[in-house]
Amino acid sequence: MKPTLNIVRKSAVHDGTPAHPAAGCPNCGTPAQDTFCSRCGETIIVHSPSASEFLHEFVGHYVALEGKLWQTLRLLVSRPGQLTAEHLRGRRIPYINPLRLYLTLSLLVFALIRLVGIELPQVTLDSKSIGFSYAHTISDPTRPGKPITGTLYVQVSESSGGDLGGLRETLTLLGSVNKNWTKHVQSFMEASPQEKAELLNHGFMANLPYMLIGALPLLALYLKLMYWRSRRHYGEHLVFALHVTAFAFLLAIAMIVVPGNFGWLLASLKEGRFGLISAWDYVQLLPVAWILLYLPAAIQRVYGGGRRAAWARSLVLMGVHGLVILALMAGAEIIAILKHA
Repeated sequence: MKPTLNIVRKSAVHDGTPAHPAAGCPNCGTPAQDTFCSRCGETIIVHSPSASEFLHEFVGHYVALEGKLWQTLRLLVSRPGQLTAEHLRGRRIPYINPLRLYLTLSLLVFALIRLVGIELPQVTLDSKSIGFSYAHTISDPTRPGKPITGTLYVQVSESSGGDLGGLRETLTLLGSVNKNWTKHVQSFMEASPQEKAELLNHGFMANLPYMLIGALPLLALYLKLMYWRSRRHYGEHLVFALHVTAFAFLLAIAMIVVPGNFGWLLASLKEGRFGLISAWDYVQLLPVAWILLYLPAAIQRVYGGGRRAAWARSLVLMGVHGLVILALMAGAEIIAILKHA
């Protein structure tokens, strides 16, 4: 109790308002016998709240920064699936709550994206093809110390006649629901490739948090269907999904902080431009390989079964989840087009 009283006195002095014990509990009126009410747990010491207390309350409830965070991260990284197993076993005090862990790491990822930035490909759309171009600053091997900007174009799909896959008709149909949407679709179709790319990239970044939040319960749903016979509750699968996604956030943080660009690496490999790839671009493969190895190990530890079955289920899970994320990304881009001013 002494540390609590010391903190209260410090904040009371800071606010200029002396702290004083109430005659009874301010909440339920139970006679005061200690620092906290023996009936409802309300504090008996009444004082004016300080700004530092509000900050501590925010950090304590919404962002995990205390010592338990490091213990949680250590177990999350070193033993795939063990953190989920500990939580489901009822051993929860030593570790951060799964939702708080997810929120903490997601906030850190988005903060780093804002501060450091990430290079996104420029999506190119015209009447016959869809693809993306990647502009990336690299070192010129013929002129050491002289950076150059390399640009790669990767064609994803092509249509020999008419609009690609009825893209214009689809957008026009959606635009017919609202007159403003119709104008926005027409404006988008008439825009330059650069303007289209900027709009689509902006729509992706603006909707990224919502896509990740929307994909999380779906990931738990896949697990529920995949392990239907185990009779596990949906909440148990959700805990596993939170921990796996939190680990993916850790890898995303590493990919943002470490030099190199994974998208540029894929584009260069597809086009066979190996000379444009730096050593740091290859380093970006390590986090991706880690998640490929991490997921089956986590599945086996939490759900049991053999190694081959865990690998098979993890591949199915990543494939289905990847397709859903692509669908959510496409939906986010369509929303950006329909709301384009």
